[in-house]
Amino acid sequence: MLLDRIKADRLAAMKERDELRKNLLGTLLAAATKDAKAPDDAQVVRAIRAFVKSLDETIGLLQARGGDAGPQRAEKAILEGYLPQAPGEAELRASIAEIVAGLPERSPKAMGQVMAALKARHGEALDAKAASALVRAALA
Repeated sequence: MLLDRIKADRLAAMKERDELRKNLLGTLLAAATKDAKAPDDAQVVRAIRAFVKSLDETIGLLQARGGDAGPQRAEKAILEGYLPQAPGEAELRASIAEIVAGLPERSPKAMGQVMAALKARHGEALDAKAASALVRAALA
């Protein structure tokens, strides 16, 4: 279970006196267990994705101001290690082509159907933002 892995990694970070990793994983554990005492992997992945999105915004703001985003990049790298491996672009394109080929009508109106099928096929590993752009192009 992902939550157990994060707890073990936080304990290891405490023993190694790795303050950045310890604090980050502690905050992540608090956020992930806020709604449920023992969340499933999908809930933990959603919490990690929210953290990564927030870090992306912070990194963008710091870069715009000419500041140092090193610590934020380090946090993002730590968090991305806990996310499921997303399918590559080639694999994603192949899945989309297969799903689109099975549609009765190929139009932009079918985007919801294609995205639902992709989500069912790839689960939490799917990067919906990247997938939606590819689906839009395939249905155009």
